[in-house]
Amino acid sequence: MNVPEERFSWGSENLFSIRMRAFSGEKHLSGGEDLVGRSALAERMLALTNQGLDSTKNPDCAPPSLNIRVEPVDMSSLISGTLLPVHCLDSSSRQETVAFVEAALERVGRREALDPSPLWDHFLRLLEGPEEGLSGVSFLFPDGNRWIPKERGVRVTHFGILPSIRQSLLQEANHHPAGSGRRFIDALQIASKIQTFSSALIEVCVSDNPEYTTGYMAVRDVGYLRLPHIKTAGNTSGGRLVLLSKNLDGKDRDDLVSFLSRTPILFTGRSPLFSPSSGSALLEKLLQRGGLENGKSKLP
Repeated sequence: MNVPEERFSWGSENLFSIRMRAFSGEKHLSGGEDLVGRSALAERMLALTNQGLDSTKNPDCAPPSLNIRVEPVDMSSLISGTLLPVHCLDSSSRQETVAFVEAALERVGRREALDPSPLWDHFLRLLEGPEEGLSGVSFLFPDGNRWIPKERGVRVTHFGILPSIRQSLLQEANHHPAGSGRRFIDALQIASKIQTFSSALIEVCVSDNPEYTTGYMAVRDVGYLRLPHIKTAGNTSGGRLVLLSKNLDGKDRDDLVSFLSRTPILFTGRSPLFSPSSGSALLEKLLQRGGLENGKSKLP
């Protein structure tokens, strides 16, 4: 199991991991995080506080509880990364999007010589209803067996992005037909961190936010695929599932959980945000392994 070894030199300024969680009772409302230098710490804390207070998953407008945690980053363990290329499905309906996902999983299964049907079955369950008590990533092995770490799944944390990259993505995405915003950038970082791990093959994700109807797939050697209309508005179903390219046990499982939940990664590079493509064009990319080469972003 390969964990990236590239380290990042920040210079004289130390980094801090800042994480926010907003909740009401047992209900999770919002979460966010970043890796920032001390000079930017107060500004990012304020931004994340406002994000938690303004959560759209709080329709009763009751004041939420917020947990904000700030920790220094062990600079010797910090990894630098490049965000995945972003492809967008040009779809006008949920039926069209779901049909694309089914075809895409079949194509990747053919490409990797494995059976994608267990992932398709679990994907349909994500759309049907939330799984009780599951709050993080769960995994599927090629033999169809599912692994749920810590009985609740593993939360992907300790990631951040250079402010200049965040700003450039926001500027581009604000004029993008698929729409964008903070959720898109957060999801892109999570998907990019997961795909940094060598055994991650496909991730499927549907937000449980009833107002956010865009999901995504992240595919090794292709990138991040935005999926509009993945569910209907008002649907609280959602979840995150990763298909691994090989079975893991013992230390390999521990390494994966530790990497996703504890190893800090700062995204210091980005890849293109492509214009929306038809389902057929994206399916061709899946067979051609388009968008990435040798695990590195491939700029046009």
